[in-house]
This record gives sequence, structure tokens and C-alpha cells, in this order.
Amino acid sequence: MRTILIFISLLLISGCAYRAEQAPAGSWQAQKQQLTKLEHWQLAAKLGIITPDERGSLSLFWRNNSDDYRLNLTNVVGKRVFDLSRLSGRIELIDSEGQRHTADNARDLVYRLTGWDLPVEQLADWIKGLPGNADTVSFDQDGRPALVQSHGWQLRYLGYTQIDQLWLPSRLELSHAGTTLKLAVSRWELNP
Repeated sequence: MRTILIFISLLLISGCAYRAEQAPAGSWQAQKQQLTKLEHWQLAAKLGIITPDERGSLSLFWRNNSDDYRLNLTNVVGKRVFDLSRLSGRIELIDSEGQRHTADNARDLVYRLTGWDLPVEQLADWIKGLPGNADTVSFDQDGRPALVQSHGWQLRYLGYTQIDQLWLPSRLELSHAGTTLKLAVSRWELNP
């Protein structure tokens, strides 16, 4: 009887070890390479911004093509807040008055013109569920990122949706130094 119990225990342990090595189908670990290679996508979302001085709700449209992107923010009545783009390394922001501004760093440019601390350079990865060079990452029960600490930012992934066999974030919350961003994705398109 004791030999049978030891044998069953060994089978259970080896079964657990095997499952731990294999990422669950559809999990971030199993899809990390695909997500890293995903360079052409677009999404539409609602973005809530909370700072010590203001609260706002905006519509966000993001189109990504490799290293280039276009990020468009509009208010609730559809008026442009700003268009931010990167094309061949050149970063340009068109403000609500149609004025063009350029800089070497998108985050600094947005902060200078709006007072909002938006981690634009990291968002392209974070929005796909890739923690990038995070300090710490904890995962949900399906192996997807749930909580990420990265260079003073805290990301909480609050929901995922499956698009073309990939699990992509549908809701996330980012916070850093008094700024909170809440993103609710309404539409993903891959390789548009």
C-alpha cells in the first residue's frame, strides 16, 4: 500500500512539473513571441485620466505600424485634444488649435503641452500585454500579466479579450505619481 501511495505521489508531482513547464494554451507565456512580433495593429478605447488637478474622459484611437504610430485623443463631443504621431523617428503633436509641435521624446512633449504624464514609449508594449523591462510582474490564474511594476508605474490588467487566437488586454489601469489612467478597449484590429 505504501509503495502504491509513493508511486501515485510521484506521478502527481511529475504531472505538475510537466504542466508548469508548458504554458497554458492562450496564455501570455505561450503567446509572448507572437505578441512581440505583432507590430501592425489598431485599437479604439475610452481613456479616463485622473490627475491631482483634473479628471477627464477621452476617446482614444491608436494605430501602430512597427516603430511608427498615430495616437489620437478626442473629448466626449469629438473635438480633437491632440494627435500624436511618430513617423520615421520624428515625433509630432498637433494640439486642439491645430498647432504643430515636435520633440525627441513623446512623453516629455505630451507633459509639456498638457501636464499629463503619459508613458507613450512603453504604452505600445503595455497595451498588448507585454510588460517590457518591468521591475516585477505577477500573473493571473491563466498565466497572463495581472500586475506590473515598471520604473515607478503600476499597471493592473483588469480584463482580456481573445482576438485572432491571441489574448489581448481589454481593460487596464496605470498609475504613477498622482496620475491614474484607465483604459477600456472597445475594438482591436490586428494587421489592419
